[in-house]
Amino acid sequence: MGFNKTKRELFTALVYFYVILMVFIAIAPFVYVILTALKTQDQVYSRTEIWPSHITFSNFYEVLFHSRFIIYFLNSVFIAMVTTFVCLVLSVMAAYGFTRYCILGNIKIKMAILFTRMFPGILLCIPYYIIMQNLKLIDSRFGLILLYCSFTLPFSIWNICAFFDQVPWELEEAAFIDGCNRIRAFFTVIIHVVKPGLFVTALFSFLSSWDEFMYSLIFISTPEKKTIQVGMRDFIGQYSVDWGRLMAAVVLSLIPVIIFFALVQKRLVTGLSAGAVKG
Repeated sequence: MGFNKTKRELFTALVYFYVILMVFIAIAPFVYVILTALKTQDQVYSRTEIWPSHITFSNFYEVLFHSRFIIYFLNSVFIAMVTTFVCLVLSVMAAYGFTRYCILGNIKIKMAILFTRMFPGILLCIPYYIIMQNLKLIDSRFGLILLYCSFTLPFSIWNICAFFDQVPWELEEAAFIDGCNRIRAFFTVIIHVVKPGLFVTALFSFLSSWDEFMYSLIFISTPEKKTIQVGMRDFIGQYSVDWGRLMAAVVLSLIPVIIFFALVQKRLVTGLSAGAVKG
């Protein structure tokens, strides 16, 4: 009896140790970035000052007021928000059609949509460039939004389809009996049931657009149209890197992601766990 108790306590201690270790591994890079952003240039290259002896906010001031960071920031916010909105609207329409109508080759069409996610991004650069060049969308924010939607929509459609599949027909039938047409039943009943899935999809679309680097680097050449991920390269010179300003820019670029995650956290947990238990 005592052996089993000791064994359980040992197992619990190992679990706690593992959790603490994983948390440390997860937050250590972020803490290092913040500490570097608060250091002077001399402190950054000092091997003995892991923790800054003198905290300075000059790096944040330089990034905000003596660089194009604000322009890059607003470009990324605009592109990410528009991409998220477009993906949500189109994926909801597609998912509702796939789950509520008898479409010939329904499964094959959805598999074909998912298949587009299997191509590596670098492989699609040349076809994308030719298409964008013919459409005269090179060096255009609208063209970049179309590109982001092209690789964000497949997952968004599949994700929302999973939530629509869990909505019983009886809910719509009850709405029809109460006098609702299909559109009104959708907006008054169905959309509220699948709301957790919408938040999960919105977060995925936003993060995919916000963190994207390769396509923005290739298709945008005008400095005033660059996104924040490409714009941060301004702090990387040919022979040196301004680590203080670069880390300050990284910290500032994380603010929208943290705010967005904080706003949808409750719904996000519900959405990620939906469907885990059936019954």
